[in-house]
Amino acid sequence: MATTKKFHLRVRAVIHDGENLLVARMKGTNYCFLPGGHHEVGEMLVDALVREIKEEIGLSAKVKQYLGVIENGWPEGNVYNYEINHVFEVLVKNISAKTAISSQENHLEFLWIKIDDFKKQNLLPVMIRPLILNWLRGEKKIWQESSFR
Repeated sequence: MATTKKFHLRVRAVIHDGENLLVARMKGTNYCFLPGGHHEVGEMLVDALVREIKEEIGLSAKVKQYLGVIENGWPEGNVYNYEINHVFEVLVKNISAKTAISSQENHLEFLWIKIDDFKKQNLLPVMIRPLILNWLRGEKKIWQESSFR
C-alpha cells in the first residue's frame, strides 16, 4: 500500500503524420507516452507544452487545438501517483514519420509508432489509445477520461 501521494499536472502533445504518432519513451522501460511534461506554476498550459517540446526535442512547436483531459493514477513502490494530463494537437514544422527525432534529454528517446501498434508499444495511459485512434479517424469531441471509471 502506498504511503505517499504525489500529484502531477502535465501537458501532452499529439504530434502525428497521418496514422503515425510521435511518442516518448524513458530509456530502459517497456512503455511509451505522449511528448510533453510537467506544468510549472504560473505558466499557461500552451506555453508549458511549447517549452516542454523545445526542451525535449529542440524544436519549436505550435499548439493547434485542445483535445481534452486525461485523469490517471498508479502505484510506484510506496508512492501513489495521480496525474491530470491536458492533451493538445501540436504542429512541429518540417518533421514527418520519416524524421528521426533526437532527444535533448538523456533519459528520453522518441519514436514514431503506427496507430495499430499502440498496444504492442504499450502506449500509456491505456485509456488514451482509443481516444487518439477515434480522433485521428474523425471524431472531434473533447476528451474527458479517467482511469477511475
